[in-house]
Amino acid sequence: MLSSVDVHNFLQTANIAHELSRMPESARTASRAAAVLGLPPHQVVKSVFFMADEKAVMALVPGDATVDYSKLKAELGARSLRLLNADEVRQLTGYLIGCTPPVALKSEMPAYIDLRALREDVVYTGGGEPGMILKIRSYDLVRAADAEVVDIIR
Repeated sequence: MLSSVDVHNFLQTANIAHELSRMPESARTASRAAAVLGLPPHQVVKSVFFMADEKAVMALVPGDATVDYSKLKAELGARSLRLLNADEVRQLTGYLIGCTPPVALKSEMPAYIDLRALREDVVYTGGGEPGMILKIRSYDLVRAADAEVVDIIR
């Protein structure tokens, strides 16, 4: 199982400024993390994992948003799209669902970030283990995750 140390090492090696910190209380959802941190929900970016045809992909969206399956399918040119379950996410990424970071994943996969996730200069996301949060500049998140900026939320 990977951890916040892997996230830190990945970002350190990539020379990307970031902060990893322990949350004052556990939060398994982006909305709950925002509430605990006193942030607007859109400032916490969640990583959502899908199987598009036979290929795993990661979507990064604001914590208060939902992925629009039609938009994502069109963006990917995919015939089918389904959300991965918790076991599949763990096997593909090396992290538990609810704290999965957008970087330092066990398996490489294309990443797509909704443009509205970039409206804040600084965003927060899963830190790689329960209770950890990653603080990073939004433009650095795009670079670190090698994400394509798209319109994929409802």
